[in-house]
Amino acid sequence: MFGDSMNKENLMDKLVEAINKVESKKCVSYDEKVDFWKKQFDNKSALKWNDSIIDLENQYLKSSLARRKLLNCYDIVSLASVADEYKDKVIIWDDDVTTMVVDALVIPASYDICDNRERKLHDIYYCNGIRLRKKIITIMDGEKLKKNEVLITRSYNVLADYIMHVYYDKIRDSIINVMECARVNMVKTLVICLGGDIKDVKVVYSTVLEYLSKYDMMFDKVILSIENKDIRDNFIEELNKEA
Repeated sequence: MFGDSMNKENLMDKLVEAINKVESKKCVSYDEKVDFWKKQFDNKSALKWNDSIIDLENQYLKSSLARRKLLNCYDIVSLASVADEYKDKVIIWDDDVTTMVVDALVIPASYDICDNRERKLHDIYYCNGIRLRKKIITIMDGEKLKKNEVLITRSYNVLADYIMHVYYDKIRDSIINVMECARVNMVKTLVICLGGDIKDVKVVYSTVLEYLSKYDMMFDKVILSIENKDIRDNFIEELNKEA
């Protein structure tokens, strides 16, 4: 996909050395180097990385993606039964969406969109790299996300075309805004990444079905990717009982 000459371990070696030569000698294993890179990524000073460091990061991310199994959103099967009229359109999925071929990923974001996010979903920011963070800052220009606001950007090193960042306040209003943003931008397939609790998941699900009842033809696939396994299993159990 990106050429056999790329080796993610070697690229990570070069990336860590470019960021900090002293630390590159302290980090022995590949995992230690990846952990160091992620910590630097979280640091706001990473926004000042020069173009050569950003290019190395970009090469590393593409090399990593090339070795992962790709998921076509049209091929996946829901983990749970959904309402009959939407059984081929609404999909319940797990939390690994970084290699899914889809129009857009919907990501919960803090109101300070470039601040640290202590959640597993931050992996999607790692997978896109520092270029995404710089683009967000360019767009926001010091502003913070307002309640229920959705920011749509292109993606960089995942297979989705776009990333939709949403600051959840009232879950139902946020999801309506997400679906509106998708509709006006001709996003036909999207993954809504969810944390929260099962009550939030239920609200998201019912709101998506309500929206599709009005704009069914505008969407091909709406995938609810539930991060927490326990919440996902409980929600799946409830849906299967209703089927």
